[in-house]
Amino acid sequence: MSLSRSDGVWMPANFPPLGRAGVRAAVRYSPELGREICRRLAAGESQHALAREPGMPSRRTFGDWAAREPEFGAAYEAAKLVGRARRIALDRQADQPRLWRKMLTRQGRRGGSVSPYTPELGEAICLRIAGGESVLAIGADPAMPCSVTIYNWARRDDDFREMYLRAKDMAADLLFDLSREIAMEATEASVRSDRLRIETLRWHTAMLAPKKYGTRRALEPEAGEGAGAAGLQPFTVLIQRFADVEGGPQFTDQDGNEVERPIGA
Repeated sequence: MSLSRSDGVWMPANFPPLGRAGVRAAVRYSPELGREICRRLAAGESQHALAREPGMPSRRTFGDWAAREPEFGAAYEAAKLVGRARRIALDRQADQPRLWRKMLTRQGRRGGSVSPYTPELGEAICLRIAGGESVLAIGADPAMPCSVTIYNWARRDDDFREMYLRAKDMAADLLFDLSREIAMEATEASVRSDRLRIETLRWHTAMLAPKKYGTRRALEPEAGEGAGAAGLQPFTVLIQRFADVEGGPQFTDQDGNEVERPIGA
């Protein structure tokens, strides 16, 4: 094994040189490099991704160059604005197939005559809600009334509101089981996205059935419960009055009525 001398220390020839780990080589500014940076920023690349490439300066150096070179600084700020607008446009384009984005646009809102309520239609809607579908997804179905109509029915019709609430309770149980299945099938590659799904399902389940799946428990007993283990226990307050009267101290209850001397008093 051959040895070489580095900084006064003998070490193997193929050993990396001594120094601070992770220190990047300095990059000097040039108009060509400045134009390349602005071009890629305007195309939608982030500063973080650009700075990680070999031969590129750090993000802090971007700002230093922009402050020191007025021409680069103006082009740098303009490129950031153009790139930000481009990324927003690409994000909106990617969201177009999504249901929630479609329903927020005017094209996604269905018009026409008002759908009359029937018990059969209400039962079909509640079955889909109990199966885990959202009212927004049901309202997007051309064969179903829009989501606003469904909410109006739940507010105005007592029978439909009762079915609607029962369906929401059943949907909470389904979402609870679904979150467990996602957690059991998670892998190292999908753990980040699965965590977001589980947290969303957990929050949604707690909102649908707060008494069953909520994190906070009510301290008061439920209405109609008796004085059992979880209910309030009755008690009597005795007030002892020391008076210079025949018979010694007198005892009264909280209403001021005299009571017999309690045992042990």
